Amino acid sequence: MRDVVIIGGGLSGLAAAYELEKQQIDYTLIEVKRHLGGSIHSVTQDGCIMDGGAFVLFDSLPTDMLHDLDLVEAITHVEKDKIIFNGGTQTLIDAIADCLTGPRLMRMAVSSLGEIDGRYAICMENGLMFDAKTIIIAAPARYAERMLFNLRQDIALQLADYYYDSLHRVNLVYPTADLPAIYSPPDPGFAFINRVDDSPRVPAGHTLLQFGMRFAPQSKHESIINLIRAQYDLGEPVTQYIAHWPEADMLSSYDDAHDERVRQIRAQLPPGMALIGSDYCLEHPMWRGVHRLDERIQQGRDAAHTMMEYLQS
Repeated sequence: MRDVVIIGGGLSGLAAAYELEKQQIDYTLIEVKRHLGGSIHSVTQDGCIMDGGAFVLFDSLPTDMLHDLDLVEAITHVEKDKIIFNGGTQTLIDAIADCLTGPRLMRMAVSSLGEIDGRYAICMENGLMFDAKTIIIAAPARYAERMLFNLRQDIALQLADYYYDSLHRVNLVYPTADLPAIYSPPDPGFAFINRVDDSPRVPAGHTLLQFGMRFAPQSKHESIINLIRAQYDLGEPVTQYIAHWPEADMLSSYDDAHDERVRQIRAQLPPGMALIGSDYCLEHPMWRGVHRLDERIQQGRDAAHTMMEYLQS
C-alpha cells in the first residue's frame, strides 16, 4: 500500500511531492499528461523564450524554496513587485521535478476513487487499480468532480459548478523600435497584455508581448494573431507562439462567497484526503495577466504536512 498518492503533476502537486521528498515520506505521483507542470510550460524558439502559461509573476514566491532550488539568480525583476524567470517559468517546474525521486506514473488517468477495507482505492481508466493510505488531489475541479463522484457525491456536485475562461496566450516578439503604442482595448476579447522589454528572454533591443485572448478552444491560431496585428497595426513578428490550456483560468467562483465554499469543501473531505490547485486558491491566482504562484505552492506544502500528520496518527 502506498503512503501518499498525488493525483496531478502541476505546480501544487509538485510542491506537495517536494515537501514529502524532503521529509522522506513515500509517495507516488500520477499525471495524465506527457509532462509535468500543468499549464506552466516554456518554449525556446528563434532565440526567444516564451511561455504558454504563467509568464509575469508577482514577487511573492517563497524565498526558502527559491534558495533551496538555487533559483534566486534565475529571476529578473521587471517591475517593483513583478518578476519573470529568465529561462521561462518552466524553470521552476524543472527545478522541483529534478529533486523528486518518487515513482511517477505518466500518461495515466484516474477515473474514480473509492474505499476498500479502510484504504483508498484509485481506479485508473486503463483498468488498473492502486491503493493508498492518503490521497492528495491536485487536479482541476472538472476532473476532481469525476474522481470523487462515487466516493463523495455531495462534494462532487459542488465541484461541478466550476467553469473556465477560454484564454489563448499569444506571444509575439518585435524589435522594440518598431512597436507602436500598445494599449489595453475595451474589447473584452483581450483579457490582458503583458510586455517585457530588454529581458534575458529575447535578443537585445527586442520586446516580448503576451496577449491573453478569449476565443473558442478550436479557434485557428493564425486568425487570433492576425486580429491582434490588425488591432495594433503590427508587422510580422520576429517569432510567435500561442498556447491554450482549457483549465488554466478558472472563472466561476471568485466572488464574496468563494473562500467559504472552498473551506467547506475541504472540511467535507474524508480523512486522509486533500484537494489542492489553482481552482481552490482563496485569492484569485491571476490579476490582469500577472500570476500568483505562492498560494499554489503553499497548498502543496500544507497538504503534504497534513498527510504526514495523518499517517503518524
